[in-house]
Parts: sequence; structure tokens; C-alpha cells
Amino acid sequence: MASSKRGRSLADFMEQADIEEPAPTIEMPEAADKATGRIAAPMAAVVPVNVLVTPADRKRLRQLSLDADLSVQKLGHEAWNMLLASRGLPPLEAVSANVPSGRRKT
Repeated sequence: MASSKRGRSLADFMEQADIEEPAPTIEMPEAADKATGRIAAPMAAVVPVNVLVTPADRKRLRQLSLDADLSVQKLGHEAWNMLLASRGLPPLEAVSANVPSGRRKT
């Protein structure tokens, strides 16, 4: 049984990919940070960075998050900034998690 369907070649796909416009950045209105009262600059598009750890290490990171009363997002930012500073590089831009942590507002 011969099929009349034919898939696209990689060259056809790449030709279309070259023509497409880049994805737009997300423009966020300026907002005051409730904790500090400072005005935050409009946020550009935010992308995730995934780090694989064992289940036991994930549990330890979550416990550290609870003990420090900081989200894992904020702990991660702190850790990456320490690494960047040790190499003489500027820190990461501050961003908020795209899903609220559910922590109490203090």
C-alpha cells in the first residue's frame, strides 16, 4: 500500500524558518515593588533555566527555601549572582516568577 502523503524536507522547513520574524518581547507596564516602593523597569521576555538535581537535593533546596523564607527562584538568583560576581561579571536582572509562590505577603 503506497501512501500519497509526502513530508516536508529539512530544506523546505529551514527556508520558512529564515523568513519568519522573531517573536516579540513582552512589554510590562511599570509597577512599584510593594516591598521597597521602588519603580521596576518594564520587563523583557523571561525564559526559564532548568537545573537537574536528585530528588534528595530538591528536597534540601525546598527546605532551605522554607528556612530562609525565600522562594527557590530568589535562592537561584542569589546563587547565580554569587557565581557571576566571583568571575567579575555583572549580576542578573531581577525578575519575578511567572507563577506566584503562594507565600504570605509580609
